[in-house]
Amino acid sequence: MSTQLSSFSALPDLRPDEPLSRQSENLRIGLQKLSRRTQQVFLLSRLDGLTYAAIAGFLNMAPDSVERAMVRALQQSRRHGTAPIDPIAESAHEAASRWYVHLQSPQATASQRIEFRHWLDASLDHLHAFEATERLWRQLQAPASAMGSSGWHRRKRRAFLGWWLLCTFVSGLLVAAEAFS
Repeated sequence: MSTQLSSFSALPDLRPDEPLSRQSENLRIGLQKLSRRTQQVFLLSRLDGLTYAAIAGFLNMAPDSVERAMVRALQQSRRHGTAPIDPIAESAHEAASRWYVHLQSPQATASQRIEFRHWLDASLDHLHAFEATERLWRQLQAPASAMGSSGWHRRKRRAFLGWWLLCTFVSGLLVAAEAFS
């Protein structure tokens, strides 16, 4: 999160030889239930520090899709990493996740930032939900490090698709050549 909104000190990074805590392991399990593309978006943002625009360019997807993937990652993490939240507070936490993600986007306008400040000031529950979302984001460093340790998230899917298409084309040519001979 930007330094304008961040009031928490940085959490220490997990060293590779340290096992994950129980909470971090629960977060990792929850994140692994997400689609492969959502995991890739999350890891590119969390581990590599790429902006949403850079992730969108790298994965050939719309910036809005990157935002939706990040919101899904935060919401899934909340479900697996924290105690159950009452239904009234749940809506504030969902809104906080959307705000947290959108404010990191290059598409966030000045008027939206003002709207966010109004939302934040409207209720103490909103402030607590946003702070909880920021704490959760910081706790996701260790599970992200464990998930992305092989670097799989940095590979473009397009290259594999190209090889698959090339192999399919060559196989088709061989079948056609066999049929005509």
